[in-house]
Amino acid sequence: MQIREVIPRLERIDERIIDFVPTPRENAKLKGLYEDLKNLESVNKRLQQDHEVSLSDVRLLFAHVVEHYPTTGKYLQPTAAVVKFPDFENGVVKILNDDMRHLTRQERAAVAKLLEPAVTTDSAASSATEKPRESFADAALSRSKTREATPRVDLQWIPATSNDVERLFSRAGLVYSSLRRAMNPATLETIMFLSFNRTWWDASAVAQGIEAKKVRKRQRPAV
Repeated sequence: MQIREVIPRLERIDERIIDFVPTPRENAKLKGLYEDLKNLESVNKRLQQDHEVSLSDVRLLFAHVVEHYPTTGKYLQPTAAVVKFPDFENGVVKILNDDMRHLTRQERAAVAKLLEPAVTTDSAASSATEKPRESFADAALSRSKTREATPRVDLQWIPATSNDVERLFSRAGLVYSSLRRAMNPATLETIMFLSFNRTWWDASAVAQGIEAKKVRKRQRPAV
């Protein structure tokens, strides 16, 4: 298209909006801003995926954002003020990354319950039997082997975001509408609990619960 063909079209622009038409420099800035927003939107959408993003994944995503947008470090770094329990979060991330050796004392204390091995009958029986006393050197070597054999704890079940809580509040707001203001809070809590944990029960579980309630009523002594 020739420039002389474009000029008449530009002249037909409404004078009321001509001041809002971006200049070439402003247009370049808008394009850059658009690309930045697309990058951040991709991270935001990834964080909203259910049960597919771990704390380790979130740490990688935030580190990538901070690398390209340093001003976000105040809010996204592991030491940010919004992180209420940094030792626990750092400890979980290190466990997920198979980096338990670098747990600090504070981090190890924060995730101590998650590191407790499951006690089996075999281990209990073996600990009950007397073991021959080992030498000082053997004790050091066996302790090192015990550390190496410590299995990595699977912490993928820990939610990395507050999506579940936010969705629970949204659902509660929809259920507790103006037409249900007289609902008992315990009833609302029961409904939301069952709705949010829908994958853990089915019609047979409901039937069992109803039958158990009938049995309790029959067994209740008459007053």
